[in-house]
Amino acid sequence: MIEKGHTINVLDYGFVRYIDHMGTDERICEAARISYRAPSKGKEQDQKLLNYLWKNKHTSPFEMVKLTLNIKMPIFVMRQYVRHRCQNLNEVSARYTELPSEFYIPTVWRKQDDKNKQGSIYAQDWGCSSPELGDISINDMNTQLLRQHCENSYKLYQNFLDNGVAREMARIVLPINIYTEIYACWDMKNLLHFITLRDDDHAQFEIQQYGKVIKSICKELFPMTMNAYEKYKWKLIEE
Repeated sequence: MIEKGHTINVLDYGFVRYIDHMGTDERICEAARISYRAPSKGKEQDQKLLNYLWKNKHTSPFEMVKLTLNIKMPIFVMRQYVRHRCQNLNEVSARYTELPSEFYIPTVWRKQDDKNKQGSIYAQDWGCSSPELGDISINDMNTQLLRQHCENSYKLYQNFLDNGVAREMARIVLPINIYTEIYACWDMKNLLHFITLRDDDHAQFEIQQYGKVIKSICKELFPMTMNAYEKYKWKLIEE
């Protein structure tokens, strides 16, 4: 069992930190069995019950356990994360506090996927230098340009603050790859839905990394539930 405060780093400045949880695999089984007032018959039968519940989409018992996480992620990743509305969430406020100079700077850039309007693909040719650029590759040039943009934006942000501009207005110059931080509380039903969508090859690479880490924490805390999830993983509808 992982300890409270266990932290896994994600991307460059991000992380997922385990804060607390309520309930266990057994709690889910107890909630399901209350329908016919049956006691537990041991772990083997509990695993069979969890498998049956998840396979057949009897999901309400999974709402009986909760998991609280502290997550730090870039704002553009946060915009995808909050599409999952069935969670309790509180975020750091740039109206109250000055944001640190922490920006997500990718070192590998992707091109737009011609077949998927919202997807991306890795481009090998960007790793090569060209006569126009000299020794630097297009990929590295993109990284340098973004890093310079972030430095300039943050300098302007600090200049506004130094000039007395309110924090709630000064923040408007910051790009969406700056990091934000949240506390989030999920029930297991909705968290597994998040993992299904975000720990998936069709999801954007950056949020996939958070999906994988959150999934690994769930495996530590709710191993039988995650066994059922893996065995009877719901298929996503192809668009």
